Amino acid sequence: MAEKEDTSGPAPSDKETALATTSHPIDEEIAARSKQTQKHPVKWFHSTFYNALILGICNFLAPGIWGAMNSLGGGGDEKPYLVNAANALTFCLMVLSCFFGTVIVKYIGIKWTFILGTVGYAPFAAGLYTHNRYGTDWLVLFGAALCGLSAGIFWMAEAAIALAYPEPYNQGRFLGFWLSFRVSGQILGGAVNLGINAKDNHAGKVSYTVFELFIALQALAPFVGLLLSPPKKVQRTDGLPVRLRIFEQSWTAELKEVVKLFISRDFLLIVPLICQAVYSEAVMFTYQGLWFSRKLTRRVPRRQKNLTQDSS
Repeated sequence: MAEKEDTSGPAPSDKETALATTSHPIDEEIAARSKQTQKHPVKWFHSTFYNALILGICNFLAPGIWGAMNSLGGGGDEKPYLVNAANALTFCLMVLSCFFGTVIVKYIGIKWTFILGTVGYAPFAAGLYTHNRYGTDWLVLFGAALCGLSAGIFWMAEAAIALAYPEPYNQGRFLGFWLSFRVSGQILGGAVNLGINAKDNHAGKVSYTVFELFIALQALAPFVGLLLSPPKKVQRTDGLPVRLRIFEQSWTAELKEVVKLFISRDFLLIVPLICQAVYSEAVMFTYQGLWFSRKLTRRVPRRQKNLTQDSS
């Protein structure tokens, strides 16, 4: 006869039970999953895979296309210096907007915060277009500021959704599927640029058609974000609801919690990894654009060029 488990220890208090439920919901999920023998039926347009698809498409349209422009070297410009200043402004404002991200989630919810985060990418692409075509500088910096303010809350909201929406046994698949779209943005951006400019062989700026296509794609991101399911409507195959909300506390208390997180040991230890991840976007693309890439544009016929010089 099997021995009974010793349960003579002290029972957990109500406070300990509450902490175990709110601070470590993953333990509750794993325990519930171990008791289940079958998956719950879900509607596809509310499933975690569907939301991973929407999240990935927005990642492709917003930061993916942004990465495609940066991979051209100097945002496709002949000289990268203005775009480098714009990128520095973007990354600085990303830190600021991300710091206030949870406060925004508190008031408008995670879905609308995510949609708001996709808005600022298209103005930056428009700034690059007007700079390359008309020589306008201010719109590049203004677009970079809008991009930085929106990108900070975009990455915050996107990461929260990617970690909270899927079932524990689907998190790896969800993350891989979602992040593959961002890399696909750079691949498609390079393919579009190559296809349009393949017959040209003179150094210069990227053709205007490339920028027009990038602007159109990034402008679609907020509308695609509308298709995302809010947390309360997500249906998981384990039958558990999505736990993604901000506790009922003042916005000042929320900011204090963010400050504690930013200065915590765990966060400080991953700062070098963060720096390494964005190093290529800040340095290597410019190095490639200056020394190894030949940014292509439409060829000006030599006869037309000579006529222009003679008339001047």
